[in-house]
This record gives sequence, C-alpha cells and structure tokens, in this order.
Amino acid sequence: MKSSLVLLSGGLDSAANLALAYEAGHRISALQLFYGQRASESERRAAQDLADYYGAYYQSLDIPWLKELGSSALTHEENSVPLLEQRELDTMPTIEASAKAVWVPNRNGIFIQIAAAIAESEKIDEILVGFNREEATTFPDNTVEFMEQSTRALAYSTSTGVRVNSFTATLDKSEIVARLKALTRKPFPFEKVWSCYFSGPEICGKCESCGRFLRACNHQKVVL
Repeated sequence: MKSSLVLLSGGLDSAANLALAYEAGHRISALQLFYGQRASESERRAAQDLADYYGAYYQSLDIPWLKELGSSALTHEENSVPLLEQRELDTMPTIEASAKAVWVPNRNGIFIQIAAAIAESEKIDEILVGFNREEATTFPDNTVEFMEQSTRALAYSTSTGVRVNSFTATLDKSEIVARLKALTRKPFPFEKVWSCYFSGPEICGKCESCGRFLRACNHQKVVL
C-alpha cells in the first residue's frame, strides 16, 4: 500500500489531494504548518475536520520565524490582502499584483523540506501537495516543474528517496471540483473546506482564493 503525507492547509487543493489519496487506497497522514498566517484558526479547524473525515493521522507544526521573512499580506495585517472581482481572476496584471502581495518567501520550498524530513523518518513514500494549473500562472511554486525539481533534490537529501506528487497539479479549480464530485468511496465534504486568506465564521468571498474556489463550485453546480 502506498503511503502519502499530505501537506494540508484546509483549502480546496490540499483537501482534494487528501480525498484523492483516500480514494486511491493510500495510507494517508496529514501535516499542517503554521507560520503566523491570518487564516490559521479557520485553517486549523478545516484541516482537522478533513483529516478526521478521511481517517488520516493529523499533526501540526509551528514555524513562527517564517512570518518575519518578508512582509506578506498573509502574515502582516498592516498590509492589505487584495480583494478581486470574479471578472478579474483571469486579468494577468491584477493577479500578478495579488500574488506579489501574498507571497511568503520560499514558503512551499520550506514546507516540502519539513514534510520530507517527517516522511523519511516515518518511512512514508511521498508528499502530496495541493498544486493546480490555474494558480501556477502566477505562483511558480505551484508548477509541475517545481514539483519535479523538488523530487530530484530529495533524491539527494533523503535516504529513502521521498517523492513530491500531486493529483491536482495539471488541473484547474473547476476540474478539481469535478473530480471531487465523481468520488465513489466517500462524498467530498465541500462544506469543510476553508479557501480564504482570512479567519472568521465564514469565508470572505472577496479575496483571490475565495474567488477561485467559489467560481469553480459555481461552474460545477456545487451548493455550499
């Protein structure tokens, strides 16, 4: 049986990888990392609920020092998180500015390296990351190329050859939702997902992350 450690934020893409690994019969566990992000409280609740739902072993780790690197709007409340209209989600200058505002220095690289150390120590075959084709246009650390290069590096830095994979890296958000609707072992709990840059009782519906999640659900006629 293949074993997978899912880097689980509680958002759509990482939750999809958890669900698709479950569907494929993997032995799954989940790792959540906290770096001082605004959405930490709601992300924690979502990730724990999703891990419980799929019977995955959940663990979390605080890396507060990451917040001190750079000045991302995700970690520094004095900086505004860009709010986008749905019609702006495919406007390149707008989404490039949004990506720049929320960029956390080397976040995904750091996440993968931490996960790889855990996976190596626990004899887990692979790390599953929530990448997608849609956001890869402005986030280079969401690309298939980054994932492949990370696996090449881990061939040298882990004794077990931990790999980095993703069920969603070649899909856009709507295609991800469509795959989740087609699951057969267990229906996907869309209501448990937290795809928002903020914490709160409900998603804000206005940040880029919310916009992409809501647009995909609307396209696929998912009622939240």
